[in-house]
Amino acid sequence: MRQTDFARILTRFLSQYLPGQRGAATNTITSYRDTFKQLLIFCDTKLNIKPEHLTFEKLKVETVIDFLDWLEETRGVSVNTRNQRLAAIKSFFRYSQSEYPDILFKCQRIMGIAFKKRNKKTLCYLDQESIKYILEETDATKKRGLRDLTLMAILYDTGARVKELIDLKAADVRLDIPATIMLKGKGGKQRCVPIMGKTRSILEKYMMENELLGNEAKSNPLFFNSRNHPFTRPGITYILNKYLRKAKRSYTGTSFPESLHPHLFRHSKAVHLLEAGVNLVYIRDLLGHVNVTTTEIYLRINMELKRKALESVYMELSDQDIPVWQEDTDLLSWLDGFCR
Repeated sequence: MRQTDFARILTRFLSQYLPGQRGAATNTITSYRDTFKQLLIFCDTKLNIKPEHLTFEKLKVETVIDFLDWLEETRGVSVNTRNQRLAAIKSFFRYSQSEYPDILFKCQRIMGIAFKKRNKKTLCYLDQESIKYILEETDATKKRGLRDLTLMAILYDTGARVKELIDLKAADVRLDIPATIMLKGKGGKQRCVPIMGKTRSILEKYMMENELLGNEAKSNPLFFNSRNHPFTRPGITYILNKYLRKAKRSYTGTSFPESLHPHLFRHSKAVHLLEAGVNLVYIRDLLGHVNVTTTEIYLRINMELKRKALESVYMELSDQDIPVWQEDTDLLSWLDGFCR
């Protein structure tokens, strides 16, 4: 079968450009791959264009826009996901224009498609009391209970992303004081995060019980399921919600969220550090943000934090030089007649 220009460039884009030149993470490549899988399904089912017959000539700006609308209306994806799919398509056409200069205009038109505006949701977080209640629901006298307690304690104490937690190896842990954990973040960037003394004690006990302290275990995943495989994102979410349900039954008067996802622990850690007066720059480094403006979103969560931040840069102004406009009759008369 003769390979189309679209198939040839897409293959190079996913297998050579993203991992080789861009150094994209596996998750990023997988997300881009899923975008084009869905695009091929759309072209097949809605436009009657089989994947083996899809060419750049058939892939118009209107096709991409219709595909994005189809994702929202038929697949029920959020605006965020729609924009992520569009970002992947734009990246592909940015690469394609250098491979095929004759489709430069088409590529630029597709790269000019606007992202859809979305309503920014207020980030949620757990107060320290709620986190304490959830952690107390674990039974640390049992092997699985100790594992779950350690997992949640590390997730909160380090502010780790769920993927960073899943990728942790025994070798990434330093138990000698000061105890630290090495997290591998987005784009392969590493950061060394300190852990509190109580978390260190829990982690040491967990590693001893699971024989993770020896040199032969350094390459083993720090957290693993009953099949000795590293946890998955749904697996960790299941654990969190299991203890959330228990905490709701035990502490009926406490306000808990409807469900608990791993990133909520990360949000909570950031807000608690802000409440404790920790500088945004240190919180940025702990969370692995590239820019402090990303960390500033946590100021919007808590109005009291926002008020204190504004007060810290507020300058007292004297009102002695402020004119009393009501007494300036000429100005008032001019303003009254200005729009007549």
